[in-house]
Amino acid sequence: MAAFQAALFDMDGLLFDSERIGIIEMIAAAKEQGIALAEEPVRGTIGMTIEAAKQVYMAWAPELDYDALRISFTTRMHHLAATGQMPLKEGVHELLEEMKRLQLPMAVASSSGEDTIRVYLDKAGILPYFSVLVSGVDMPRSKPAPDIFLAAADKLGVSPEYCLVLEDSYNGVKAGRAAGCTVCMVPDVLPYHDELKPFVDHVLPSLTHVIPLLEA
Repeated sequence: MAAFQAALFDMDGLLFDSERIGIIEMIAAAKEQGIALAEEPVRGTIGMTIEAAKQVYMAWAPELDYDALRISFTTRMHHLAATGQMPLKEGVHELLEEMKRLQLPMAVASSSGEDTIRVYLDKAGILPYFSVLVSGVDMPRSKPAPDIFLAAADKLGVSPEYCLVLEDSYNGVKAGRAAGCTVCMVPDVLPYHDELKPFVDHVLPSLTHVIPLLEA
């Protein structure tokens, strides 16, 4: 029997190698406005919703047209996804197939908009694995608040304590812990460090390494 009753996946940086690409594209989108956006604020918004990230960007560059920035960024990222230039992370297919075999319900709980979530998953051919999609845009609070994972667990009909959260970001693992889930971090752009110990149950190098947890 599987050790968990459901799995809640982040998307960017976990299922897709999109965080590194996203940093480059966000800086390029800001450059369209003649603004040299530093990498630091972009990294700092990983795992945040659009509105939460807005506060960070506007603090760094008050002259920024944030709405235009988001439109340019989203257009760039959707184009990359639609043209097969948004690679999946190592172990995605293997893990999803194993969870399917175990009949483990799966949800994507991402800070991205639902249209973006659907485009990415559909173009990569993995949308059918997920019975629930939850966008942070629709939540009262952004990660690190637990809202998105609580909503995903509720939609799957599984108590959070029986859910495995898979995340790569600091905001994400904190949200998973606040929701009362078991939290597995698969680091991407942001490395694991000891200050995250209270929020993380497992730290693994790739999604392939998550498979043994399912039967632990």
